[in-house]
Amino acid sequence: MAKNQEVVLNVEGMTCGSCIRHVNSALRKVEGVKEVDVQLASGRVIVRHDSGTPDVGEMIEALRDAGYPSSAAA
Repeated sequence: MAKNQEVVLNVEGMTCGSCIRHVNSALRKVEGVKEVDVQLASGRVIVRHDSGTPDVGEMIEALRDAGYPSSAAA
């Protein structure tokens, strides 16, 4: 069984509940994503996913395509 892993992303442009839904929806379409926790106030998103898939680049691309520039948190 694949172990779940977690990645934190800094996401720009999130300002309201609608943004939370769009970000959540975009990330859940990425294969391997299990859970998305959008933290509007800090501009961070915690993504729990299967070990090995997806890579952070896929998540960042999905968010960019949805209109939310992002990067991996340090």
